[in-house]
Parts: sequence; C-alpha cells; structure tokens
Amino acid sequence: MNYIIDLNIIFDYYNIQRRELFPDSVEVIEELLKNDKYNIYISSSSIDNLEFTKAQELKKTFGFASKIVLKEFIEDILSKFKIAKTPSYIDIDFEDIEDSQVIASAKAINAKVITRDKGMLKKYSNISITPKDFLETIDNKKAIDFANLKKQYFMYQPELEEEMDKVLNNSSYIMGSAVKDLEENLQTFTNAKHAITCSSGTDALLLAMMALDIKPDDEIITTPFTFIATAETIAFLGAKPVFVDIDEKTYNIDASKIEAKITKKTKAIMPVSLYGQPADMDAIQKIADKHNLKVIVDGAQSFGSTFNGKTDSNLGDISTTSFFPAKPLGCFGDGGAVFTNSDDLATKMKSLRVHGQSKRYHHQYIGMGGRMDTIQCAIVDVKLKYYEKDLALRQEVASKYIQALKDKDLVLPFVDKRATSAFAQYSIRVQNRNDVQAKLKEHQIPTAVHYPMPLHLQECFKYLGYKKGDFPVSELVSEEIMSLPMNPYVSDDEIRYIAEHI
Repeated sequence: MNYIIDLNIIFDYYNIQRRELFPDSVEVIEELLKNDKYNIYISSSSIDNLEFTKAQELKKTFGFASKIVLKEFIEDILSKFKIAKTPSYIDIDFEDIEDSQVIASAKAINAKVITRDKGMLKKYSNISITPKDFLETIDNKKAIDFANLKKQYFMYQPELEEEMDKVLNNSSYIMGSAVKDLEENLQTFTNAKHAITCSSGTDALLLAMMALDIKPDDEIITTPFTFIATAETIAFLGAKPVFVDIDEKTYNIDASKIEAKITKKTKAIMPVSLYGQPADMDAIQKIADKHNLKVIVDGAQSFGSTFNGKTDSNLGDISTTSFFPAKPLGCFGDGGAVFTNSDDLATKMKSLRVHGQSKRYHHQYIGMGGRMDTIQCAIVDVKLKYYEKDLALRQEVASKYIQALKDKDLVLPFVDKRATSAFAQYSIRVQNRNDVQAKLKEHQIPTAVHYPMPLHLQECFKYLGYKKGDFPVSELVSEEIMSLPMNPYVSDDEIRYIAEHI
C-alpha cells in the first residue's frame, strides 16, 4: 500500500508546536514507519518546498537558516521517506501547481496522499485522505500477499527506474547494451560458460531442442507433473513427449523409471526442477551418458538452486529458465534464458533466437523471433544484484514454515541432501484440499495449486493414449498439492498466522 505524505503533514511531524496541535499527523507517520506493509513517499516536487519552508521557519526562530541544519533536516526526511518522481505527463492545475504535482506523483505509483489541505481533499477526494480518516481505516486484518511483487518493486524502485530510463532515453529496445550486460552477469552468477537471454521460459525450451536438432517423431522423456510448457514445446516441434512418473518425495521425475522408457527414437531426457529443486541429476546424467542421450533441464522454477554444489544452470547439456514475473528472479513481463558450456550449442542458439541468422539477412537455420527485450534485461540485471540475498531469505522462510507446520497433519516439502531449492513455491500436501483452501481464504490467506491435473490427462495430449492410473504418484500428488504464500518477505507473524489457521 503506497502513501504520499503532503508537506503539511511532514511539518506537523517535525515541528514541536505543530506536533501538539495535530497529533493525528504524528500518529499517522509513526504508524506508517513501523509497519513494513506500507510504502511511504514524498513527491520529488516537494523537496525544494520542504527546504524553503524549513529555512523560513529557522529564520523566524533564530534570525538565520543554518545550512547544516537544513542538510540534516532533508537527510532525515530522505531516510524515512522514498521519493516519488513527478512524471512528465502531469496535468497542471494552475490554481495550485504544487497540489497538481503531488497528485501526479501519487497517480504514477497508485498511491493516496495523506494531507490536511482542504483544497486538495475537496478537488481530489478520490486520491487524498485526512490523517484522521487514514487512522480510522487501518485494516488490522492480516491480508497476506502470495508473491509480494509490489514490495520487491518498491524496494528497488530508484535503481529500476534509472535503468529503465536509460533504455527509454537511448531507444535501444531490441538487443541494446543491457542484454549483453545481463548475459555476462548471469554467466558470472551461474558459472555457466554461456548465458543467452530469450523471450520466455517456453521459448528457452524451444531453443534448446532446436539447437539439439530435435525432429518430428523423435521422443523426449519427461514428467507429466509440471506446467504444460514442458511437454507442449516437445509436441510443438512434432516430437513425442514420453512421460515417466514422479518421485513422491521431491515431485521430480523418478530417475529409476526412466531407462524402461528409452527406445530407438529417444533423443533426450527433460527433467523439470519442480518448485525450485533440481531432479536427481547424478542418476539422470548416468542414464543419458549410457544411452548417448542429451539432457535439457527445465529450470523455469529453480534459477539459483544447486545440485552437488553446481548451480542448476550448469546441469545437463542445456539448462533453461524463466524470468516470468512470479518466478524467484522475475522481470516485468516475459523473459527467459538458456545456459550451456558448449560453444557450438551457444553459437547455434544465438542464431536461432534471431530467425537463424548468421549475419543480417543471411539465415543458416529456420529460427524464431526469440529475443528478450532490452528493458526486461535491464530490470532483471538490477534484481540479479540482490538475488543471493533473496534466495537466502526464501530459505529462511521455508525453514520457518517447517518449524511452524511440523506438528500439523501435512506433507511438507522434502529437499534432497545433495540439493538446494530456490523455493519458487512452498507446496504442502493435504487430503482435504478444497476445505483447507476455503478455510484459509476466510482468513485472507491466499493459496494456489501447482498443478491440479497431470499432463497425461489433459485433453490436448489425448492422442498419446495415456489413461487415468498410468502415473499414480503424479495423480495422487495433483489431488493433494497446495502452495502457501512464498516470497522473500513473508514475515514471522504471517507464518505464525498461517500455521494457526491451517
């Protein structure tokens, strides 16, 4: 929830006499500062006015305005409040230019203005509120955010705005310098030799299979318990997805069942790092090496996870990921990446993502328009700087969930000792899922189901000839799985609240 504090409220808070006259203003700021669910701003247009008004106050009291006192005053304000820039699309009201600037800043970040200005309250009644009204409407209920994307945005807002402005000012929307910067930083983060950004996690899978020359009638072994893109992309290329049931602990493909499904047509194995944890890559790689098969890791949910000390982007022949907004590392739209240690595969995938070009208008392959927009790369590059911290916070949240839920009649996530999980989701299993979800909803606790129907039972894969009962573990888990709020900012109070009501 975003609020812009008007100048009159700021001075009520900082002036001793006004604190006594307007205690509601003081209470409002103290409430906003102590509660991290609020984002508190001043309009960028207000900073000069704050300095000028403070200078006049000092002159009236002491006969002069100390530059040191003014500097400390502004620094203290900036330590408490973020700055909401006044946008270029401001609708100026010449009767009160100052108010129109503050209102424009509020509209730009979907905020309300807390003010005592009667003119503003009357003219902009839909976007302004008095301190008293704010205090009366404080919602003490625990409305929990499932992914909390807004909090992350507002945490890094100045840096994100700066990098987005660079792209917009340069008009380098396609393959601008931010693309190369992100790819180099991804390589450093993952230790993969090549990181190649692309337009989505789905297109990352397509690029990987196209680079490995997957053809119609080829077979790729994968899991039926995953998002549809895993098998959809196989089918899209005319190849055949061959399903193998999952391990009941990790929910990843059961490596012990893979070898029985290998035929002369099998070209690759595509394990999915579901919910953030890599599959048993030791066993999978041994099978692949034995049968001369390629391994494509669908790491759409697991960027930053590890297996035997290697990042998931360093597993298999090609690893893929997604930067969809709700992923652990997400952009503000669609985006993805492929990773490989093979120079030849990297060169081919770079060509394939730009319609198979080797140089402009010279097409070596049938490719695709699979580039990641420059502005999305700039966004991910900012967030990548903080990603290790975010991963650590996700681990902490998961550990606290385990402690809070360990005595409940639930199946909690299991993480292989050889692995770490990015915890894209925190998924538990319950036998009466619909009832539990309904009860939690009554208490404003959001949940999600990833995934309610295995792929072998989806209508679009009816042609494969599978039936109910073919993959019993996947079917069982799909009926019981349920995800709780998971992001780096789930608080201890929220975890206790969820545990209490589950």
